[in-house]
Amino acid sequence: MVIIMAKQKISKTEHFGIQRKIVANMTTESWQNIPHVTYTYEPDVTEFMIEYKRLNEGVEKENKITVNTLMLKVICEGLKACPAMNAHIDFNRKYVRGVINTLSEINISMPMVLPTGEMMTINLHNFENKNLNEMVEYIKDVNRRMENTNLNEVMFDVSLDNTLTGLKQGKIKQTFQRLIGSKTGKHKVKTLKGKEKKEYELIPESDRLTKRDIEQGSITISNIGSVYREQRGAAALIEIIPPQVTAIAVGAVQDKPVVIVNENEEKEIAIRQVLPFTIVFDHRALDFGDIVPFIKKLDEIFEAPEVIHTWRTGGTDNLNMEEIKQEREEREAIYNSGKEREKARKEAEENLKKAQREAEKAQKEAKRAQKEAEEAAIRIQKEAEEKEMKAQKEMEKAQKEAEEKARKEAERAEKAQKEAEEKARKEAEKAAKEAEEKAKKEAERAEKEAERARKEAEKEEKKLKDMEKAFKEAELAKQKAEEAQAIAEKAAQEFSKLKDDE
Repeated sequence: MVIIMAKQKISKTEHFGIQRKIVANMTTESWQNIPHVTYTYEPDVTEFMIEYKRLNEGVEKENKITVNTLMLKVICEGLKACPAMNAHIDFNRKYVRGVINTLSEINISMPMVLPTGEMMTINLHNFENKNLNEMVEYIKDVNRRMENTNLNEVMFDVSLDNTLTGLKQGKIKQTFQRLIGSKTGKHKVKTLKGKEKKEYELIPESDRLTKRDIEQGSITISNIGSVYREQRGAAALIEIIPPQVTAIAVGAVQDKPVVIVNENEEKEIAIRQVLPFTIVFDHRALDFGDIVPFIKKLDEIFEAPEVIHTWRTGGTDNLNMEEIKQEREEREAIYNSGKEREKARKEAEENLKKAQREAEKAQKEAKRAQKEAEEAAIRIQKEAEEKEMKAQKEMEKAQKEAEEKARKEAERAEKAQKEAEEKARKEAEKAAKEAEEKAKKEAERAEKEAERARKEAEKEEKKLKDMEKAFKEAELAKQKAEEAQAIAEKAAQEFSKLKDDE
C-alpha cells in the first residue's frame, strides 16, 4: 500500500541546534534500549505543605527554600533508604552480560531553564549530604554561572567528549557519522571562534558552567510542577537517560478527593492536597519490590513532616519540635471532630428515616388488619344470612309437608269413614282415633324440626357477635398505628432539635 502525503504549507523551518541534537540522541537511545516501568505515587501532602510554609517564616526572599529544593531533599532521603535506585547499568545484549554499579554519591541531573529560555540539564553534585540551605546556595551559584555560559560551547564539549569515548570503544562508524552531522551543511553546529572563543575561555570556570556541570548524573529528576503550577495532571512516563536506572518527575500540588480511614476504621472521602510523583525505573536493573523502601521513606516523611525543620542550617535551634507536632495533632483533631459531627448528623437522619419507615409499616399493618376484619365481617354476615334463609326454607318446607300429609291423612280418613259407614261405629271411632294420634305425632315432629331451625338461627347470632369482636380488634390495631405515628413524630422533633443545636 502506497501512502501519498499531501503537501503542507510550512510556516517556519528550524534545524536542530546542539542542545536539541543531544536531547534527541539521548532520548532515542533511551527508548530503543531501556525497558521502562512507570509508577505514579500520589502522597497526601496537606500537613507537609503547612510545615513548608512554616519553614520559610521570617526568611528573606532570596534565601527562601523553594518547593523544588525541598523535593530534591525529600528524594535524596528516599534514595539513601533505597540506594539501588541511585545506580548505573552496563548491559551487553549480544552476550547477555550486565553489571549494576550502585553509586555512593547522589548527583542529580535536573533540567533547568537558562536566562535565554533554553533548557539545559544540570548535574547537581554531591547532594547526598547537603542540607536545605546548602542546596539553595548551590542552585543559586548554578544560576549565577548560567548567566556567563554559552550553551553551544559547553554542549559541544560534552558532545565531543562522548564522541571520543565512543571512538575509544571502537564505534568508528558512529564517530564518523556524528562528525558529519555536526560539522557539515545546514546542520552544522555553530560554536565560538577566534577572538570570541578566547574571550569566553578567559572567563574562570568558577564563573561559568563547564562540562562537569552537564555530564551525566546518577539519577534524573524533573520538576514539571514548576513549569505550570495550575496543572491538574501527572506525567505518565519520562525517559531514563542511560546509564542511569531511575528517573523521577515531580508534579504540582493539587486539591483532590482522597479516601481516608478515620479513627473508627471507617473509610471516608476528604479534599486533601496531593503531590503526584512519577517514578520510572529500568526493568533490567530493578523490579517494583526494589523501589518499595524509597516509597516507604517518603510516606514516613509526609506523615510526620516536622522532620524537614532538621534539614536546614541550625536544625531546630529556634523551634520547639514538640509544639510543632502538637499543633499538627490539634489540626488533625479538629478535622476528626468535624467528621464526628457529620457522622452524628447522618446517624440522626438514619434514625428519623427508620422511625418513619416503622410508622409507615405499622400504618400499613393496621390498614391490612382493618381490611381483613371488614372482609371477615361481610363474609360472616353473608354466611349467616344464607343459613338463616336456608333454615327458613327448611322450616316452611317441613310445615307444608306436615300440612299436606295431614290433609291427605284427613282425606284418607274421611274416605275410610265413608267406606266404613256401613261398618260398626266402634271401628269408625277406632279409625278416627288412630288418624288423630298419627296427626298429633306428625305435628310434634314438625315442632321438633322448627326447634332445630331455631337453634341454627342462634348459632348464626353467635357468629354475628364474633364479627363484632373482630371489628373491636381492628379498632385496637388502628389505635396502635396511631401510637406508632406519634413516636415517629417525636423522633422527627428530636432530629430537628439536634440540627438546631449544631
